[in-house]
Amino acid sequence: MTSYEVELYSPERRQGFFELMHGVGRSHIDDAEFDWWFDRNPVGRRLISLGVDDGRVVGVAAMSFFRMLLDGEERAVAIPVHVATEAPYRRQGIFSDLELNNEREAAGDGSPITITFPNAASHRIFVGRLGWIDLPGRRVWARPLRAAGVARYLGRRPSPAGGLRPASAEPRTYGEVRVEPLERFPGEVDDVWRAAAPSYGNHVVRDAEFLNWRYADTPRTYRRFGAYREGRLRAVAIVGHTVKQEVSSGFLADLVSVPDAHAERVSLLQRAAAELEADALIALPPRAQRRSFLRAGFLPTNRTIRFVGKVLRPEGRLDPDPGAWHFTLGDFDFF
Repeated sequence: MTSYEVELYSPERRQGFFELMHGVGRSHIDDAEFDWWFDRNPVGRRLISLGVDDGRVVGVAAMSFFRMLLDGEERAVAIPVHVATEAPYRRQGIFSDLELNNEREAAGDGSPITITFPNAASHRIFVGRLGWIDLPGRRVWARPLRAAGVARYLGRRPSPAGGLRPASAEPRTYGEVRVEPLERFPGEVDDVWRAAAPSYGNHVVRDAEFLNWRYADTPRTYRRFGAYREGRLRAVAIVGHTVKQEVSSGFLADLVSVPDAHAERVSLLQRAAAELEADALIALPPRAQRRSFLRAGFLPTNRTIRFVGKVLRPEGRLDPDPGAWHFTLGDFDFF
């Protein structure tokens, strides 16, 4: 039986944090990403619990705070992010100890709830041991981009790595819609998000401050686009690329639009697909936008993403209605 102590992260543990995160082979986080994700997050403090044995970091569980609209009220909500445990310390309750410590700290900081998207292994711990509850999951949609990719996926064969095509600064026109690459998100995106927010239900605030931190000031690589009609910004989208389970995929990190911007959404999805050399482009379209995704060549897959939550404070509430929540792939720390 191994022993460890739980403590909050401090700068002198930084090297140990990286050694563990890289040693278990599950994280690409480096100094630049750590500083961006944890120190420059515009909401809340850095919350990282460590398991330490004889001065060595053997477990990590982190939370990040995000501004969310919950039942129409803006609240700072803590969400689990990076997690790692040395092999000899697994199945000894270290993850539970670290997570519960984070939850106590988050509740003390005012987070009414916490939510996450667990894999099969962590789901058993969250729901089976820590008092979380299952909420309605999300179905992944995909647009095939390479004919051979479908056969590879069905045959469970790896795909060529692919990636983002060389970037072009040129705008493109789709009917009456002009799609332009964005270096940063302009202030007008606040009006786009405010128009979209009533149909989203509970969701992460998607104003210019958040979008620029998450997708422009990041060391990660994304492509950002705005869709304009008659000179007015009506929708924005962000696309990236990843390889998961040996499948080369583009992912739609986010798409924010005014409610009646069907043509703008279709145009952004077409531009996003054109940026990729990959087998598919995946997304989590909200119900109100599915017509646009179907028009752009997306179809629902047989894959769903688990969604769980836990109330941390008396005023917290977890709505079981699937339509009460809005998430995109950009709400995951690993996309």
